Amino acid sequence: MDYNSVSKNEQDGINIEILLLYIRKILKKWWVVLLAAIVLATSGFAAAKLTYVPQYSSQIMFVAYNRNSSLVSSGQSSSDLNASVTLAGSYKYIFTTTELCTKVANNCGFKDISADDIKSFISVQSIEETMIVYLTVTTPNAELSEGIANAYMNYYEEAISNAFPSTQLNVIDPPMLATRPNANNNTKIYTAVGFLAGALLAVLVMVVVIIMKDAVLVSDDIRNKLGLKIIGNVNHVPVKNKKGEKNSILLTDRRSGFAFIESFKLIRTKLNHMLFRKGQKALVVTSTLENEGKTTTAINIALALAKNGKEVLLIDGDLRKPAVAKALSINATEDTGILGVVNGSKSLADSIKYSEKYNLYLLLNGKGILDPSEMLSTTQMEEIISSAKREFDYVVIDTAPCGVVADASILAAFSDAIVLVVRQDCAPMRRIKRAIENLDNSGTEIIGCIYNDVKSDSVGRRAGSKYGYGYGYGSYGYGYGSDKHHKQES
Repeated sequence: MDYNSVSKNEQDGINIEILLLYIRKILKKWWVVLLAAIVLATSGFAAAKLTYVPQYSSQIMFVAYNRNSSLVSSGQSSSDLNASVTLAGSYKYIFTTTELCTKVANNCGFKDISADDIKSFISVQSIEETMIVYLTVTTPNAELSEGIANAYMNYYEEAISNAFPSTQLNVIDPPMLATRPNANNNTKIYTAVGFLAGALLAVLVMVVVIIMKDAVLVSDDIRNKLGLKIIGNVNHVPVKNKKGEKNSILLTDRRSGFAFIESFKLIRTKLNHMLFRKGQKALVVTSTLENEGKTTTAINIALALAKNGKEVLLIDGDLRKPAVAKALSINATEDTGILGVVNGSKSLADSIKYSEKYNLYLLLNGKGILDPSEMLSTTQMEEIISSAKREFDYVVIDTAPCGVVADASILAAFSDAIVLVVRQDCAPMRRIKRAIENLDNSGTEIIGCIYNDVKSDSVGRRAGSKYGYGYGYGSYGYGYGSDKHHKQES
């Protein structure tokens, strides 16, 4: 096997992934590109109108001959015709000589006109493969344009005969006074240029923003830039399916799809192996920022472990914004969860509820707390996790974002392992690195990362999964679990 070739192909695949992500983000903001294009197009149109100065042109049409006038009537040979075509291209240089332009300037009927002005006013065009030559005079004054053209009529013959004695240039269409200004093509040009410039500028700004953000765009960013193992990939799916129905985010619901369920089975297999090998039970699931899918991931990890015959306790440790109950469609408004156990109003056994539907034990919080850091740092909190580890096969703890508050690091210090959820193109790399440093300070190992909400097709094919956000999946019936899970804290 050619390993270098494989490596190159993988690198090309990564580059294509990044390119597709850039294109997808730009297309998502198409209205910004269109708005910028319209704004600059309008500016270009306005600039063209404001700076427009009417221009008037007078034009002379010449025909060139390679023979003198005495032989013209006899007709021209093929070689003479070819020579005339060649000379037609040379005449434009004769019309701009300083000597001829000086004579035209002095005899055009207008004062303060120099030879350099004449050169800037005229344009000479020879029609390809013909003997036709056009001399066009364009100025802001119709009379000036005609005067300069008439002066050329009077003096061009001498200049041509001095340069090419054996040739002849005859006027076949004399100049006329322009009765209307030339078409203002600048309006169209400025508008088109403004439109393109606006669109390109908007795209450029978006690309710069993406680069400056430096978020995780491909899975290799996690391995190479963060130094973390990838436990699993979970691809993105819309919140609603083609029928307009909400896609499920729970692997216990068939609507979540085979691929989604299999992705968390793979994650479960890896976690089972990693945790069992080291005798670890308590797992903290967190993310750098909000909306990276940490709660959904924690729930599905717990469900996957429970479906494998394990007794699993899922703790809602995000006391600031508890979301586990909502994700599971549970009415937990009266549940005090961790708070009730820590302040002594309830025992751990009484606070834990068992869901027959999910085969899962739950420690939920019905209401958020403004600043729970001090409460989470107590020995009572440590004892909650220690007791749970003795009673259950696994304890999965959903926490607040570790890059925003210190709650996750506090809970991690009482736990055995950490799983970091990283959503594609969400948190800047510097924020993730800072969050990892905070977690490292807890002394608990980050065993890996869940690469979440991935919109790359190639990663999706490797992972074989799809993922979406959304809540509200049917009714919930629960009762209390077995007695051993409702003992008083020791």
